[in-house]
Amino acid sequence: MVTAARPPVAKLAHAVFAAAHAKASCVDALMRARRKNEFAVAFGDLAFAIAAFGCGLYDAPLELTALAAFGMIAYWSWTRRTILNRLRGAAWASQTSLAIAVLITILGGAYWLGLGVGGSL
Repeated sequence: MVTAARPPVAKLAHAVFAAAHAKASCVDALMRARRKNEFAVAFGDLAFAIAAFGCGLYDAPLELTALAAFGMIAYWSWTRRTILNRLRGAAWASQTSLAIAVLITILGGAYWLGLGVGGSL
C-alpha cells in the first residue's frame, strides 16, 4: 500500500495549528493556576464588611474602623494584583481609585448600619 505524501502547505498548516494549540493550552493552564477561588475572595470581602459592621455595632473608636478599612484595601489590592499588574497608567489609576471609593462606601455603610442596629445613631 502506497501512502500519498502530504502536500507541503498542509504540513505547514498542521505544524502552525499544533504549535498554536500547544501554546494556548499552556497559557490556559497558567491562568487557571493563578486564579484564586472566587468564593474565598468573596468571603474575605464579606469578613471585612462584617468587621466594619461590628465596629459600628459596638461603637468602636473611629481609628479601629479606619484600621479595618485599611486592611480591606490591602486585602483587595493583594487579591486583585494579577489584574492590576496588567493595567498601565491612567487605566490603573482610574480603576484603583474607583474601587477604593466603592470599598470605603461599602465599609462606611456597614459601619453606619452597625451604629443604627446598636442604637448609637
